[in-house]
Amino acid sequence: MKIAIASSGLGHITRGVETWARDTAETLHRLEVPVTLFAAGKVDVDVPLVVVPCLRRESATAELLVRILPKPCWRWGLKNVYGIEQLSFWRGMKKHLVEGDFDILHIQDPMAASWCRRARLRGEIKVKEVLAHGTEEPASFLRQFEYVQHLVPFHQESVLDELGMERVPDGWTVAPNFIDTERFSPVADLLHKKKIRQMLGIPPDGLLIGCAAAIKKGHKRLSYLIDEFAIFQKEHGDRGAHLVIAGAHEGETDAVIDYARRMLGDSVTFLVDYPFEKMPDFYRALDLFILPSLFEMMGIVLAEAMASGVPCIVHSHPVMMYVIGDGGISADLSQEGRLAKTVNELSPNKIDVMGRLARERAVEMFSSDMVVRQYIEYYRKILAC
Repeated sequence: MKIAIASSGLGHITRGVETWARDTAETLHRLEVPVTLFAAGKVDVDVPLVVVPCLRRESATAELLVRILPKPCWRWGLKNVYGIEQLSFWRGMKKHLVEGDFDILHIQDPMAASWCRRARLRGEIKVKEVLAHGTEEPASFLRQFEYVQHLVPFHQESVLDELGMERVPDGWTVAPNFIDTERFSPVADLLHKKKIRQMLGIPPDGLLIGCAAAIKKGHKRLSYLIDEFAIFQKEHGDRGAHLVIAGAHEGETDAVIDYARRMLGDSVTFLVDYPFEKMPDFYRALDLFILPSLFEMMGIVLAEAMASGVPCIVHSHPVMMYVIGDGGISADLSQEGRLAKTVNELSPNKIDVMGRLARERAVEMFSSDMVVRQYIEYYRKILAC
């Protein structure tokens, strides 16, 4: 069994897809499974690595191609820069998959997986592609794949319902993204928590609420979070509360920060482009973690916070409710004032109890070794077909 893990963004983009690829390859390697990681740039990993140069999505060339390619090219995913990146990455990776005699390609880049499938059906390649469905592709797109890894049961059930399928295809499975539950672990004691907060430039005492997301408007709804924190301070008494948001810089970041300063003054801190390697301490400093988005494919930040012993507040959507279990609380975050009310109703004792349950669920459901062993059994099943 020879496995390829790939990501066209790894080496120049930092988000959940790229983190998944790196961590999956490293865990497979540690479990002594023959694995090679394919990335678009150099990354510091203790795994056999192949760098595949490609037209990166942020490049001027990719943007030019999107503009000049005929409109029908949208059918092949080539009317957006991510699609251009995937195509150039796939073309460079294909020869390595053939020459390296790989058995399985596990990938979250949807169009690259689709092109791999087409090449396999044409007899150009033997590798079987597994699409880890983390990018919100529609059911009509997923129908083509013999091998799909859905992240939570809700996604698989939704696709089956939409396609009118009465049974799960033999090659489909459900397995979540995962985290290192040793790396993401609870704070040692209150004194340690205070020291971390001081290092972050955050007041050492009081209720600390955190969020980790790209600092922009839209999907993650940071403006809603800021507004609700302001309501909490005004209507419920702020309990010495402070809001901290860690995330990547985006085009809207400066506007979001300016808005937060106007609304919250000194009671908010932004950690812009905060290094991934320092994120465990970010979570350990928190009392509560809030993800204000109304939908997620899974929300790996929830698992990271939970493993750190931090309870989560999420919208009442089946995916996020499934992820947090008893390790947090859900509410209708589409309603103005609902998040502020939910935070106010949580006593320190309730937060402590949910924090312990959050850690237990993260270890049980999302620990790296447990999930990757599921992957390995899935690979064996595929190769036995």
